[in-house]
Amino acid sequence: MYEKKDLRVLKIIQKAREFGDLDLCNEILVNQLVNSTFNEIDFKEKEELIALLNSLIEVKDKALLSN
Repeated sequence: MYEKKDLRVLKIIQKAREFGDLDLCNEILVNQLVNSTFNEIDFKEKEELIALLNSLIEVKDKALLSN
């Protein structure tokens, strides 16, 4: 009859739309991210992941500014 949805996912999608972030408007992706279990990582892996994410954000910002 009605599909039960996770309120957290809907709130994230709503905020993503308000801020114009199309990457987080995908309900299936956000649902998987919210409900996934993450393994613990060590400090070095955490630092590498932070550096990777920061570089991706910088590239996205540069691409948006070049339009």
